[in-house]
Amino acid sequence: MIDLKNVVAEEMDRTANLILSYPWHDPVSYAMWLAQTYYMVCHSTRLVALAGACCPLEKNKLHARFVDHSKEERGHEKVCISDLNELGYELLDFPQIYQSAAMYQIQYYWIQYRDPVSFFGYTLGLECLAEHFGPRLHEMATKAHGAAAAKFLRLHSEADVEHTQEAYKHLQDLSASERILVKENLNLSCEIYRGMLTESQNRGANLEPKRAVAS
Repeated sequence: MIDLKNVVAEEMDRTANLILSYPWHDPVSYAMWLAQTYYMVCHSTRLVALAGACCPLEKNKLHARFVDHSKEERGHEKVCISDLNELGYELLDFPQIYQSAAMYQIQYYWIQYRDPVSFFGYTLGLECLAEHFGPRLHEMATKAHGAAAAKFLRLHSEADVEHTQEAYKHLQDLSASERILVKENLNLSCEIYRGMLTESQNRGANLEPKRAVAS
């Protein structure tokens, strides 16, 4: 049977160099990441609620977990906007790139046409990124831009530790076939996220936002 903790560890290893070498110190690159994160996160409550709604009656424990998780995600997108504003930017200064769109768009397919349990692959990937790298990223962003511009990183480096622990409890009850679905979505989501980091960095290096950074 697939050991999902090992799968997560492998994905974190694949992502480590890319995410830690991202130019968090550069205000444009950091703002680009915040914007792409906003575009994803504003779908979080909708996706989790959809996963809960699509759970069959015999999966009531899983349904309840998704319902609770939806409440926990409320308002997180507003923190991204707050950090962007603190940097001196507006959301419209940065276009949504294809990779951030793909991150959440394909989850509607996974939930409705594969199995709602597969959504654990998406959430586990993102929350483990926050757990593994969040404290270091928060430290770098705070040092470069101040604590008021790094609230989203602080929030998720703290909250997602508890979320991953809760997720692993539910993963223990999954069948072999369900674990395959979670693994496939986890691998796919992490690969797309790495593509998002690369494209965000490339765009950040060449982008001239509509507004100048506030002095």
